[in-house]
Amino acid sequence: MEETLIGRVLKTLKERREKVLRGEINCIPSPFTRFRSEFAGIEQGRYYLVSGNTKAAKTQLTSYLFLFSPILYAYQNSDKIKVTYFYYPLEETPEEIMLRFMSFLLNRLSKNTIHVSPEDLKSTREDRVLPQEVLDLLESDEYMLIMKYFEEHVHFKTSRNPTGIWKDLKAYVNECGEPFYKDITIKDEFSNTKVVKQFDYFVPNNPNEYVFIIVDHVSLIECERSMDLRTSINKLSEYMIILRNRYKFIPVIVQQQSVETSNLEAFKANKIRPTMAGLSDSKYTGKDCSLMFGITNPFAFELPSYLGYDITKLKSNARFVEIVLNRHGQSNGICPLFFDGATCTFKELPLPEDKVNMQKVYDFIKNGCVEKTNAFIHFIYTSIKHLIK
Repeated sequence: MEETLIGRVLKTLKERREKVLRGEINCIPSPFTRFRSEFAGIEQGRYYLVSGNTKAAKTQLTSYLFLFSPILYAYQNSDKIKVTYFYYPLEETPEEIMLRFMSFLLNRLSKNTIHVSPEDLKSTREDRVLPQEVLDLLESDEYMLIMKYFEEHVHFKTSRNPTGIWKDLKAYVNECGEPFYKDITIKDEFSNTKVVKQFDYFVPNNPNEYVFIIVDHVSLIECERSMDLRTSINKLSEYMIILRNRYKFIPVIVQQQSVETSNLEAFKANKIRPTMAGLSDSKYTGKDCSLMFGITNPFAFELPSYLGYDITKLKSNARFVEIVLNRHGQSNGICPLFFDGATCTFKELPLPEDKVNMQKVYDFIKNGCVEKTNAFIHFIYTSIKHLIK
């Protein structure tokens, strides 16, 4: 007997309730615990957009929030979820992304003890050669298992135009589940009728699989034949909507804000936060997405303070992430974050009135890992061995 729409929705509600009662999950929890009232976490069937001005750390936020943290969570909770990634790195190489993941992993697993940037991993500077102990750590069983998990679950794709991306993902649809269709009757211009198949619903092989599609960033896609960049981006977004609505995939796109949002006039008008109207090259992505994140770097605008925080002390380590648009909840919530670019790490800042903990942040910036000195190399050689298993 054919399942009705009402029956499917009620069945879904009951299943989601039972999952939580069994200790399972309905989303990958947000790493920002205080912000979970605004953004609980990543859900299946949601289309996310990350936007900001140049050098706002859009790619780093996308990596941290939608790739590195979920990968580590899935690795540690493989009994609860499976993750699959289709990553379209239009301005980076897979090697660069893996290096960033290594820096993140070293910092995370060592509980902030090891602070090595991708440039330091590559021994770029002759006075900062990567210690052998760090290489030994990366080659240890614990790290290799996680990095192999990353490599097995993150598929870097080379398609650059919307239709090529669509074909990649449509092929995976046929692997990961079964679509069901229903018969509908249509009329042509002569009132002749015929019965055609129309998509009805999709049953995944693994209901706990989270299929991510990351496109970074959309203004670098190749245009479709006979289309300009704007209409090509719109076409890509149209495909993302289908993948979200039909198959519960999780599109994540990175999109620049237009020049007008970062110029002097925007600064004078105190309009430095990303907006849907400020999306570069196409506004339709903002209309199509489920949730839009905007990331702001007040230090880039030479502001002495921002939302109660002392930017003269936080400098480039301050970022403010706003939910610009949320079609399934509240919008305009802002999460103040400490940003460590070297290890692609974001952490919630204490509230500005929490003077004691804010002073700890200032001291960390002044004396800690962020402003490293050559003493770091000595530290690595003398104290890292206890971390290697």
